[in-house]
Amino acid sequence: MKIFKINFNHDRIYYFGLVLTAICLPHSKLALSLSMILLISNWVFEFDFKRKLDVIKSNRSILIFTGIFIVHIIWLINTVNFEYAFRDLGNKAILILFPVIIGTSKKLTEKQIKSIMLWFTLAVVSSTIISTLILIGIIDLPVKNIRDISVFMSHIRLSLLINIAIFSLGYFLFSDRYKNTKFEYIVYITFILWLVIFLYLLKSFTGIFIFLITFFLVLGFVSFKIRHLVLRLFFQVSLITIFLLLASYSTHSISKFYTKQIIDFDNLEMFTESGNTYSNYKGHGQLENGNYLQLYVCDQELEKEWNAVSSIPYVGKDEKKQEIKYTLMRYLTSKGLRKDSVGISKLLLNDIKNIESGMANYIFENKYAIYPKIYEIIWQIDVYRKGFNPAGNSITLRAEFLKAAFGIIKNNFWFGVGTGDVKDSFRKQYEIDNSKLPKKNRLRAHNQFVTFFISFGIVGFILVLFSILYPVIKLQAYKNYLFVVFFIIALLSFLNEDTLETQIGITLFSFFYSLFLFGRRKILINTKEYE
Repeated sequence: MKIFKINFNHDRIYYFGLVLTAICLPHSKLALSLSMILLISNWVFEFDFKRKLDVIKSNRSILIFTGIFIVHIIWLINTVNFEYAFRDLGNKAILILFPVIIGTSKKLTEKQIKSIMLWFTLAVVSSTIISTLILIGIIDLPVKNIRDISVFMSHIRLSLLINIAIFSLGYFLFSDRYKNTKFEYIVYITFILWLVIFLYLLKSFTGIFIFLITFFLVLGFVSFKIRHLVLRLFFQVSLITIFLLLASYSTHSISKFYTKQIIDFDNLEMFTESGNTYSNYKGHGQLENGNYLQLYVCDQELEKEWNAVSSIPYVGKDEKKQEIKYTLMRYLTSKGLRKDSVGISKLLLNDIKNIESGMANYIFENKYAIYPKIYEIIWQIDVYRKGFNPAGNSITLRAEFLKAAFGIIKNNFWFGVGTGDVKDSFRKQYEIDNSKLPKKNRLRAHNQFVTFFISFGIVGFILVLFSILYPVIKLQAYKNYLFVVFFIIALLSFLNEDTLETQIGITLFSFFYSLFLFGRRKILINTKEYE
């Protein structure tokens, strides 16, 4: 096409737009929006609308996938909060953008798909390097929590992109479709190792869980492709052994958490060395590294001695906005110290800094160990089971979110609450449940399947699942490795996140779904390909 006597190669612009989208995903929402504007503009000015409409008509999978967006529009009938609904529809329009543009544009070769994914991987790697520089302090940004090192997006979204990059590189590394140079082998292996290490450093439970599940599923499938019987059995036994080792470590961690200090509750000491009275709660209280939090507490001595060693008053809050006296008590307990003047006298300067920063257990000082993350998860569940306030803990918060969600579903089973009323419905349900959560923590389900059910009821939920799954079955996408690993990662993320409720999440899902399913040259099986 010519505009102002300038020739435009729409196929090249389209390909460049896809590459740009892949690069911008891990970095910039603004640049990501600009890449989508480029793709839309190129698609419009390419014209040829008759052929594009014929492609859409002949390939029902494209229309059916866009049914996710159509369900959102239909359920406006059931909506009260139209302001929120239209804002949500603005984001969800991405679910139409990529399938329509990619599905009706020139099909991409394997080489082009690989190139797009390599550019995407480079962008992910660069994002992780920036995060690492923040972690070690070369880039001076405040880091109160490990998730703060992910500056471009939520650490969970970043972990999803990392997983997609890892398993895509694995495919390019081992697939016989690609003839890699020695340099490429070295680069791919280096990138895979680095991304796995960074995923570990990031300590995203969702990301690590998805990696392990996808890893075992992929290797389990690959093992059946090995023709040599002994080698196949060795590979499968190794996988089972690794799985059992991980299960054993998890079991050991739980056992270690509940290994309690031996206490004679009938003969507890009543007074501190200074002669002040201890408060001893003999009930089934909280634990820190097997030590009882509510035993040997002298609030009077704690306040006096803490105020003498710290600039943050005993009645103040730590850097995580938690009451510092409880952070102090947990930290002392984690070290097996009593909550009195003697206990504080045994704290080192580094311990005081840890407490002021909001660190409630000394084991969290090791940023690179995995056990503290497992410990944190077990601790949160334990605290929730014992009826303590769930606020501030991701696992227990999610339990409260789901509790409220099921209350909403119970009252709106068939048709849900509508496209725009999810947030309002949660707010009302928390009031009905008399939830212990502070208002700032009263959030949505953090489960995409549950969010669909709340929004559209069982009727709309089935329609949405059909829109997602029908194209996969119809186009036999289960034979496409890149699509399968992406789809596994996406569906697993749905279990722990509202993935399709943010721009990055929607773009991630719509872009890769459309790229691998509608964009590859050999995917369209019932229509003539556009060359």
